[in-house]
Amino acid sequence: MKNFKAKIITAKQNVMEKTAKRENTLEPEEMKDLEKKTTETKDYLRKLTKSIEKETLSSGVSIQDGTELADNFLDYSVHVRDNQSDLVILSGILSKIGEFQAGFEDLKSKLNSSLINDVSDPLKSIIKTELKQARESKREYDRVRIAFDAHLSELANLRKQKNVKPPKIQESEEECERLRTNFERVGIDTTCLLRDTNVITEFETVEKLCDYLDSYHTFFQKGYRWLAQMIPDIYEYRLYVEKRKAELEKSKVRISMMVSPQKQQAESLSKTKCFGEDLSVLLNREGSTLPWFIVRAFQAIRNHIATEEGLFRLSGTKRIIYEYKQKIDEGKEYNLSEILDIHVVCNLVKLYLRELQPEPLLTYSRYNELIDTCNIEDQNQRVEKISKVLSSLPKHYYTLLHHLIHLLSQIAAQPKSKMGPANLATVIGPNILICQTDVVLEDIALGNMVVTTIIQNFDRIFGGPPPLQQQSVPDTFVAPPNNTRNNSINNFNSIQPPSFSASTSRSINLNKSTNNNTTTTTTTNNINNNSDDEPYDPNAPPIYSGVPMRGNIKHSDSCSTLGDSFDEGDAVELSD
Repeated sequence: MKNFKAKIITAKQNVMEKTAKRENTLEPEEMKDLEKKTTETKDYLRKLTKSIEKETLSSGVSIQDGTELADNFLDYSVHVRDNQSDLVILSGILSKIGEFQAGFEDLKSKLNSSLINDVSDPLKSIIKTELKQARESKREYDRVRIAFDAHLSELANLRKQKNVKPPKIQESEEECERLRTNFERVGIDTTCLLRDTNVITEFETVEKLCDYLDSYHTFFQKGYRWLAQMIPDIYEYRLYVEKRKAELEKSKVRISMMVSPQKQQAESLSKTKCFGEDLSVLLNREGSTLPWFIVRAFQAIRNHIATEEGLFRLSGTKRIIYEYKQKIDEGKEYNLSEILDIHVVCNLVKLYLRELQPEPLLTYSRYNELIDTCNIEDQNQRVEKISKVLSSLPKHYYTLLHHLIHLLSQIAAQPKSKMGPANLATVIGPNILICQTDVVLEDIALGNMVVTTIIQNFDRIFGGPPPLQQQSVPDTFVAPPNNTRNNSINNFNSIQPPSFSASTSRSINLNKSTNNNTTTTTTTNNINNNSDDEPYDPNAPPIYSGVPMRGNIKHSDSCSTLGDSFDEGDAVELSD
């Protein structure tokens, strides 16, 4: 009867706490905080494990589709091998891709298993063991606390009553003391258990999350190794494709030469080509030190330096650009001054530089030397090193570079153009400083830095402007017959690249170049005989990313290396 009465008192106390009619004053704040952390940890771990299982289930459906794709690759490979024995390359690449796809899906399956076995299941085990034990311990603590609190209330009521015998009060006091002792012991045990549970749950969760990352690391590492092993095969397949394309183009040319009545006209067109032509061949054919198109284009651009914004940055109309490119290559009459949009002329210049043969303007062999100058901290030493590298360029390349940088420095000096050296280097640099092997993003930025330095230090590097023309070139140009070109125009003095020594700086005599306008010009018909020129195979294809390429070059609408994302609205003047 006594125990039954005690249970009723405890139940009443519990109901009063839950209905907020009696405040929980015996439980310390630390206990409440520990219980809150334990509960929140349990809830978040449950959400996390459910999400992992949901993700692996979704990935499992993707694995089935990927496996079916791998089977289709392999079936196609077998069909080609058995029925089209001449398509060995196609059968081979289908087989390799099928094997890769099958291995990739198997790798994804192993990733899913790792996420479940090494991450999700251990986290669920934490919920079912440590956190569950902590929750049960807290329930036992609450039961003892409520019983102790209920007897305290009962003792207080007995003391208020007048007719209660002292032995009964003494008995109630002894029971309360016993319950107090038990409450304190259970409170200490529960506090320690909750504290330890939170600590253990923390480091075990961190460990499992590390396993989560390890699973993905293994997945991506193995996938990368497989792809790395396939890169040589991909390279060979691409070479095969380019070779077959070239053979097909040659066969088309042979057929057209046999059946076309315009064979002689096609031969004459090849003698007037400007874009994508070997620079030394073009100069010998024109009998000049600078391509006639470049002379006329630079004159047209100079007429707009003081009034036009965004030269070489803004895009021209693609249709007009390629109409003029075709006219120039076919040797037809053209007049650059009649073009209302000067940006078309700028795009033509960038297109010419991008297609320059046999090498970019700053050549492949000097690419690393120029990029390495960015590591030189001293500005004067960096400029000196760049000057030495540029002075080793072939004479005709150096001449073209001299005129180009002179034009860019004039543009940069005009605030109206909003094209400082850094802006100009961004749009011109990728067309003249090109890596023959893999293109690295960091090298593009360093290359632009090199071109910026060249523009900023034009006078120090080149010793002043190039020699002016002795007679103006008319706006309208018609290419003369091939047999009269070597004697038709000699507008520029040949420019000797400046030389440097390790101990002395270069001396520049500007008066000599400005007061010598009446000096007889010298021809450069023997440019190809320059000892600085490197051996070049005219039949060799251009190279991009280490892979010989053939076929027509595809250009963007703007003919700009920046692509269509560099809009007029983005026109800001970069800091130099």
